[in-house]
Amino acid sequence: MTKHILATLPANLLYRLLAASCGKHHLLETAQLAMAEAGNNPELAQTLLALAKELFTAAWLEDPLDGTIAKDLAEFEKRLPTLSTVGSKCVTRTSVICAKCDDQAILSKLSRREQGGDYGPLSTWLKDELKLSPANGFLAWTLYHHALDNADFATAIDVATALAKISPMGPAIAKLSADAHFLAGNYKEAIACYEQVEIAFPDMCGDRIGEAYYRINNSKEAINHLKRTVTATPWKMNAGLKLYDISEGVDQRLATISGKTAILLYSFNNAAKLDSTLQSLHASLESNNSDTLIRVLSNGCTDVTNEVIAKWAKHFGDSYEGVFLPVNVGAPAARNWLASLPEVRACDFVTYLDDDVRLPTDWLARLGAAMAIYPNASVWGCKVCDYQRTTNLQQVDLSLLPPSECETLFSMSEAHLSAHDFGQFSYLRPSTSVTGCCHLFRTQSLLASGEFDIRFSPTQYDDLDHDLRLGLLGEPIIYQGHLSVEHMKISGRLASQNKASLASATGNMLKLKGKYSNKNMETLRQQALENLEEDFSRKLEKLGIEY
Repeated sequence: MTKHILATLPANLLYRLLAASCGKHHLLETAQLAMAEAGNNPELAQTLLALAKELFTAAWLEDPLDGTIAKDLAEFEKRLPTLSTVGSKCVTRTSVICAKCDDQAILSKLSRREQGGDYGPLSTWLKDELKLSPANGFLAWTLYHHALDNADFATAIDVATALAKISPMGPAIAKLSADAHFLAGNYKEAIACYEQVEIAFPDMCGDRIGEAYYRINNSKEAINHLKRTVTATPWKMNAGLKLYDISEGVDQRLATISGKTAILLYSFNNAAKLDSTLQSLHASLESNNSDTLIRVLSNGCTDVTNEVIAKWAKHFGDSYEGVFLPVNVGAPAARNWLASLPEVRACDFVTYLDDDVRLPTDWLARLGAAMAIYPNASVWGCKVCDYQRTTNLQQVDLSLLPPSECETLFSMSEAHLSAHDFGQFSYLRPSTSVTGCCHLFRTQSLLASGEFDIRFSPTQYDDLDHDLRLGLLGEPIIYQGHLSVEHMKISGRLASQNKASLASATGNMLKLKGKYSNKNMETLRQQALENLEEDFSRKLEKLGIEY
């Protein structure tokens, strides 16, 4: 029987596709790697070039108004013609209509409004400019993406509708409409639009169609389309994982945690958000039978946080206590302080929560299910999205990739930052790291792996550093993508607009990379490759797909 395509690939290319098989920039970089490997592996050259072309096409379909990618794909098509006639014409037309903008006056005005960070005036200006130049693909592209980022799906749909009247880019416009309708929750309309795209680009939207059917509780059609996807485009790892989870009921599984769990929070002058977080925590525990205790640390707060902490004692009862520090010791030290409490050390498990999250009522049972399926792990984490714009992803499962041209030691997988939440990261599997926004530790592993490093104060990357140390100790980490926690702090795709946060993150990343050697990173990447491949191949075989 023919081997699965992933089983035939060079290790570096396999690792990238196991890390993620989506996201515009991730797909482009993976396509470029496939082309480079084609030159190094003559016996695999034909397979690798065909894969590179599919990856390039998928990258463009992630963002079909990107004229630069369309232009490069049109050139690729000349050298390796694989697209349908309709698809090829669409790419060529898009490369012209959505060409890179060279109007410096427009670019300068756009830059000023984007830096202002206020979507209202920005969208008004873009709409006015489009009235003057309705066929300007660059302006349409810019407005469309800002609309999606700000959950203004009606405007995104209007952009696609307007372009359809004046631009001969049918399949590209259908993809814009499909994505906007999907994110707006108009799943039937999204399916119809994705089916139009597939007339020109067969099997390239099967995963989105499957997810749309899943969202309207039609599991049978969801499974059918996901099966079609993993057969026609077997490199789509995310679709394979989702197919397995739906087929095996992993997506619906809940479980009570066996043992006592300490739930730990810390806060600095964030009273209103902490109050909201504790409210969602209380609501979730009312319907959960897990044995828990709760400790909330005031990190030298000078606002009304202490009063908020005290207020919730009567709601939670004897399992709840506040811890009040006279000064702000930063996030890592606060974590350590809480973990040092005798009653916390006596618990079987420890959960850290940020002070600005909204928890679904089944969050602890979702983590319990992950624990039941991967019982030998030491840490279990979740997917994180924006609180106000829940289709914006902040954190998913993290993989450490080889360093890019401008980086040292490693690059972090960022496939989720060039996409929205289409369900492509809703799966359960091993990971190199999970976000510290909401993660559950086995207490024994937490204490054995050492404290959170206070050099990452006040915050940023102390959780990642701790996960890397656990990884080097051989302690498994699990990502539960069927649990999505809403985070009030700007992070992920919009974080770069906040200069202070970016500066703090950049400085701490330098500290992080200074702690580890190239050998450490090679160990972690090899470990991740083995874990991800074993997990994926086992799931494919359970589905009856040869690996």
